[in-house]
Amino acid sequence: MATSPIVGARELKTRLGRYLNRVRRGETILVTDRSEPIAELRPVHDGATPARAALLKAAAAGLVTLPTRSGTGRFPPIRSRGASASGAIGRDRTERG
Repeated sequence: MATSPIVGARELKTRLGRYLNRVRRGETILVTDRSEPIAELRPVHDGATPARAALLKAAAAGLVTLPTRSGTGRFPPIRSRGASASGAIGRDRTERG
């Protein structure tokens, strides 16, 4: 089994992009500060996060519906019928003097 590359915090800061590319390719990198291991950079794997697991559990229970396609899901803007918020703030400031 190969050992993880080790990088000092200063080196990581200087060449962050280079190390992130290595992580994207699947490497795990051990980060040290004054020769003491403090962190590990590793790829995020699908389903590995607690939030993702909770979402999948909620979907299985029928509490939420997962999206069926990718996209931004942009919605049309909502038009208000009353005064604008900026107008109300302006009036409030004028009244306070």
